[in-house]
Amino acid sequence: MALESALAELVAAIAAPLRAGVAPSLALTAAAPTCAHDPALGPLLRDLVEATSTGTSAAAVWLRHADSHGSADLHFVGQAWGLSELTGAPLADALASGEEVLRARARGRDRVASAAAGPRASMAVLCLLPASGPVVGAAMGVDPRSLYFSSPVATASLLLGLVLAAGAWWWSQRILGRAA
Repeated sequence: MALESALAELVAAIAAPLRAGVAPSLALTAAAPTCAHDPALGPLLRDLVEATSTGTSAAAVWLRHADSHGSADLHFVGQAWGLSELTGAPLADALASGEEVLRARARGRDRVASAAAGPRASMAVLCLLPASGPVVGAAMGVDPRSLYFSSPVATASLLLGLVLAAGAWWWSQRILGRAA
């Protein structure tokens, strides 16, 4: 998620000089300090500066980096830039709108993460709770090894419990992953 928040800052840093009438190559150069040390956005910005300096499509650079990082947000900005290149619409307006959308997406992701925090914590407690049984038993003087390995039924119960706990963990992760 760090890429997405840094991307919104980068888009804002590019849009500001564009609103003042600066050429895209200079606006990109001015935005360089925003993400010069970012491992994803630094190379993107260098490629964008090169593309705009040579007159090639900057949208293609955005889209190429979006594909390499698997980022829907980079792809979105690339599409906005491409639309501006294609139609002649003001790039500053396209990027300003893009920044608003990126920030709204980030807020949405944050809200979902906050909403999932409680269920995620409950899942961890409930899935790890059975492991406390042997610890409590050992504290009371019961040897867990003799308890769980004294008969085939006890060993089978232990194995079944471990399989069910692992299945519950996997299933819960899947449910929460879909929600997020």
